Order: sequence, then C-alpha cells, then structure tokens
Amino acid sequence: MKRILPLLLLPICMLLAGEKKPLPNQAGNDDIDIAGTVILERQEVEQALGADLGPRYVVVKIKVTPKADAGLRVSPDDFTLLSRKDGERSPALEPSQIAGKGELVVKPAQQQPGGDGTRTNGPIWGGVTVRAGSSKKKTESADTPEPKVDNTVEENPIIGVLKEKILPDAETKKPVEGLLYFMMDGKLKPKDVSLIYKGAAGKLVMDFK
Repeated sequence: MKRILPLLLLPICMLLAGEKKPLPNQAGNDDIDIAGTVILERQEVEQALGADLGPRYVVVKIKVTPKADAGLRVSPDDFTLLSRKDGERSPALEPSQIAGKGELVVKPAQQQPGGDGTRTNGPIWGGVTVRAGSSKKKTESADTPEPKVDNTVEENPIIGVLKEKILPDAETKKPVEGLLYFMMDGKLKPKDVSLIYKGAAGKLVMDFK
C-alpha cells in the first residue's frame, strides 16, 4: 500500500505542475504572443511621447509576435483596456481622436419646456457624438443639433508623433511593436488594469504588475 500511494499521487502532481498561471505583462496561445507594459503616470506618458497629452490618458507599450506560418492581421482595434477597479473599458484610440484637426462645434438648441430627462449632459463612453481632437463622447438627445466640424483649427503637432509610435495596423509574419492609447478615469496602478486582446488569433487577457 505504501508503494501504491506515491504512484497514485504522481499523476496529480504532474497535472498541478502543468497548470501555470499567465505571467504578468504577457499572454499568448498557439497563434500569437503579446507582451507589454502599461504607462499610467502623466509625466511618464509625456516622457514616452515627448509631449504632454494631458490628464486621463493611459499608454501601453506592446509587442505582438505572430506564431502562425501564414501570418496574422494586427490592429490597435484588437485591444481594449479594462479597469478592474470599476469595470470601465476604453477601446484603443486613434491619433485623430486625441489630437486631430478640427473642433466640433455644436450650437445650443432652443430651450424646450419639460422636466427632468429632456437633456443628457456630461462626457460618457459609448455615446454617438464625438468631439474631434478629444476622445470624450456625449449622448445625443432629441434636441441636439447635428454637429459640424470647424476645419479652420490647425492640426495639433503631436498627431505626427502619435501616428509614428502607434502599433501598426497590418498583416504581418514578423513581430511588431508600438504604442496603444487609451483614456481612463481615476487613479490607477498597473495591477488595477488588464489589456484585452480580441482579434484574428482569438481572445486573450493580459494583466500588469
């Protein structure tokens, strides 16, 4: 009996040893490996870009390595940043959403009578009206006029840097790397956020430390 017991425990120990937790700052499967670091402090974001984006912006430095022989389509649109503190999600932002040319001009609508609920104010995610040059979005109510873009405003010079450093949107067989831009509220630490990949290679979640 004493000899049989170790033999029975051996497969269990081997099974437990094979169940490895994903390493922080890394994730992968048979088709793709991703690795990265998150930059949360405004000063560190400025150092990474050489320019100040302002508050609330989060940058992820990411490296994507395709493993399939046929290559893989990689895009910033594959990534979403998740706050584990309150569940807030931010899709990766395009440079034009951060520092694009033009300002959205909305003329105030005529005041209409009514009680609460006649207007919806304040920036939220998931709205349908976008202010160019900013990632803030507002909900559209019945009395909101159609927005118009004032193209007389000059393009922010930083957009060139954002375009240069962003993760490429391309079909590739080789590793690619670059930056991803997000917007998040609140004071966050690396352990408070996770990067969700959902693209041609499936779905992965990468935690940070």
